[in-house]
Parts: sequence; structure tokens; C-alpha cells
Amino acid sequence: MLLILICGAAYYFFMPVAEVAVVRRGTAISAVYGTVRIEPAFVVHVRAQNSGFIQLAEEFSAGRGAIGKSVTKGQLLATIADEATARQLKQARTDLKAAIERAKLPLPSEEPLKAAEDNLRRLEQVVATGNVPAVDYERAKSEVNRLRAQRDNERIERDRNLQALDEGQKKLESQLRASEIRAPMDGLLSAVLTIDGELVNEGGQLFTVSSQKTFVRGEVNEEDVGEVKPGMKAKVQLYAYRNTVFEAKVSSIQPAADPDTQRYTVILEMEKPPDNLMAGMTGEMNIITGTHENALLVPTRAVLVDQALVIKRGLVQKRTIKVGFRTLDVSEALSGVSAGDRIVVSDQDRLHNGQPVRQRRVEFSPKP
Repeated sequence: MLLILICGAAYYFFMPVAEVAVVRRGTAISAVYGTVRIEPAFVVHVRAQNSGFIQLAEEFSAGRGAIGKSVTKGQLLATIADEATARQLKQARTDLKAAIERAKLPLPSEEPLKAAEDNLRRLEQVVATGNVPAVDYERAKSEVNRLRAQRDNERIERDRNLQALDEGQKKLESQLRASEIRAPMDGLLSAVLTIDGELVNEGGQLFTVSSQKTFVRGEVNEEDVGEVKPGMKAKVQLYAYRNTVFEAKVSSIQPAADPDTQRYTVILEMEKPPDNLMAGMTGEMNIITGTHENALLVPTRAVLVDQALVIKRGLVQKRTIKVGFRTLDVSEALSGVSAGDRIVVSDQDRLHNGQPVRQRRVEFSPKP
């Protein structure tokens, strides 16, 4: 008897182990699978407006080590040395100041004009008496008109010169400001494409600034995009938050596929995003396109095409399953199993119909 018990125990011990999950009822969903990536809402590439040797601002002197730092709109990122423009601006300011001082002095023709006007007034008083020939009066009048025209021309030329000097100074100031590289918006420094002291060319990309505001960018296959509509609910799981499923909804679908991957972009809105959601995070999504309540649910990995293995009284039974809605994790069984059945979820190729097995139950949470 003892020998029989020992043999029986040994036989049981060497029986293969089947991992099983319990078939339950719940909500079956039809879903479109896709991948997601958290993207910044805005990305601005900052380029050099002139050529020269660049000097990074103190806060960003670490170069690529400064990536991720916050910046504010207008904050100085770097300057590009332009000594020639600086010298020209200094001279232009000096010239403009001198011209303004000269403009305060009387015009060269003003004194002769004043004398000619005084003479004309004197002649006007005596010309009626006949003591002064009329030709002298007309000659004096013509001289006043000539001097007035000369004065007006001198004033126009003076004002034109002042305007030209002022515009020249402003142009040089603008060129010098262009040598200052400043943040175009509030955000994060997401790329540094230069090093301190490097010679840069006009138009060359130096920095990238990304907004701290983000959005969820999903991608789905071409054969699935026709089922997706704006407003549909979705489940999002980010790899950075493995134990959390985020509720979301489809905001929009971009009308053209990526020319390289032929996948379509779907924009999602998360209902309660985490506080530290960061651009670059990736994950997966299921966009829910339909639901069936009180359905029989089995792990998707338990069904191979339409075949599954069920354990009854310790023996393997082969079943044909008619599958309804299916996601990566959960499938709806329309026939072939009943609630409470124990279905094999792994290593099905190592088991055969009628084989006795031991069972190891695994958790199966049929949540949509």
C-alpha cells in the first residue's frame, strides 16, 4: 500500500503543469490597437541670423548638458560675436549725435535771408515816394525769394541727412540684436546643436525649444483607421506608468497617412493625465469601437485561431471557440466555453487532448 501511495505521489509530481485562467462574465470590447507617443504641442527651431563665433549664455554654457532646462520667452540663449557691426554702430551713433547738434545751429542762408528781408521791408516803405527805383525793389524781392528757397533746400537736406543717419543707426542696432539668440517662447530647451566658440553660419540651426504643453499622438494601421471616429473612448497605457490605465477620447484623425509607415495619426485627449507627463513618453492604446455586456471573457492568449484547451476533472479537453470581440488581452467567447471553466493560457503545444495535468491558476482580470 505504501508503495502504491509513493508511486501515485511520484506520478502526480511528474505530471505536467498547466497554467489556467477562469472564464468569467464581463464587458467585451471591440478595439483598435495602436501605439502612442507624448509630443510637445509646439516645437521651434532657433536659427542664427548672422555669421560669427557663438558664445553660449551662462545658464546654457553646459551645451548639451543644458537640454531639459526651462526657458522663458526672450531669454538670452547665446550671442554671435560681430565686432565689425559693433564698431559701425558706435560710429553711426557719434555721427548722428554730431548731426543733431549741428541741426541746432542756424542754417547758412538764414542770416543773409534775415538781412535781405530787412532790406525789402525798408524799400517797401520808401518805394511809394518815388525815391527808390522800382527795379531796385524787384531786385530785392527776388533776392529774398532766392534766399528763402535756399533756406528751404538746406532744411530739407539737413532733415534728410538726420533721417538717413537715424535709419542707419537703427539698421545697425537691428543687426546687433540679431546677433543675440533669444528664446522664442516659454518652454524647454530640447536640443543644443552648437558648442561654445564655434563659428556658425547665417541660417544655421542652433537650438530647439519645445513647449511644456503636450498632447497624445497615436498611430493606427491603415486597415483599422476606418473604424476610428472622433469622440470614441480609448484606453492608454504608458510604459512609464505600467500599472495605470488612462482614460482618453479621440480628438481628431489626421487625413493623410505617414508616407513611410502608411500608419494614420490619431490625436487623443487624456481625461486625467499625470502631473509629470513628459514629451517623448511612449505606450499603447485601445480605441473602443464597440461593447457587449455580460459576455463570456477569456484571455486572448488562450485562443489559438479558434482552438483552446480546457481542464475538466484534471484532464485536458480540446475546444473550438467562436470568438466575438477581441483585444490584445481579452476576447469574447460566443461558444465553446462556459462561465467558471478553466482555460489554458500558455504552452498549449505541449499538451494534448485527454492528458492528465496539474493546474496553476493565474489571475485574469477581464476589464475592458
